[in-house]
Amino acid sequence: MLTDRLPRDAATRLTHCVHEAQARLGSQPEAAALFARATTAFMRELLGMSEALGAAGRDLDLLAQDDQTLLAELMMRALRTDPLASKETRLRLRGQLALHQLLERAGGVYTATEVAALLGITPDAVRKRAARGKLLVLPQGEHGVYPAFQFDADANRTVAGLDAVLALLETASAPAKVRFFLTPDRDLDAVTGATPIAALRAGDPAFGALVARKARQFGIQVAR
Repeated sequence: MLTDRLPRDAATRLTHCVHEAQARLGSQPEAAALFARATTAFMRELLGMSEALGAAGRDLDLLAQDDQTLLAELMMRALRTDPLASKETRLRLRGQLALHQLLERAGGVYTATEVAALLGITPDAVRKRAARGKLLVLPQGEHGVYPAFQFDADANRTVAGLDAVLALLETASAPAKVRFFLTPDRDLDAVTGATPIAALRAGDPAFGALVARKARQFGIQVAR
């Protein structure tokens, strides 16, 4: 067993966590089976990293990351030493991790229910706004999640000008839209943060016009 290769206290904690998770998934046999396979596969990969795992344990920056980032980083390190791991898989994981970190630094994400409470509308109205392109939603689960950066929590509304800019971004990719709003642009250096969303928050019409121009250019670049 994989737990035989762990210190006794660590093996005990791991076994407890696994049993607890399996109990919660008792009514979902497919999910329980996937969880069991994923847990075994992940542990096997980690234990196989040997010296690389020891080096990761001394990486203070890595240890300071949230759990999801830590797991993703460890998996990427495992994949780098696997000659059978495809470049596409590594790039996809790297891209997802970069998006996660970008959103985390920008305040994370809200559920439809949380957005509804913020805006004073119903969750169904939130989803309808997203369907009309008035809100940015990321696919996740049944209803998706909403990046926090697009809201002005103090005023209980979306950031002024957001919907107009969303309409100019000619891409169906929600991650691409996130990167547009959160990527610094040297033409916006006069704005604190130098990102399109910071420029919109500044409330200056000149900055808003510049962000709109950038959005049009972004749409053309994505289409090519």
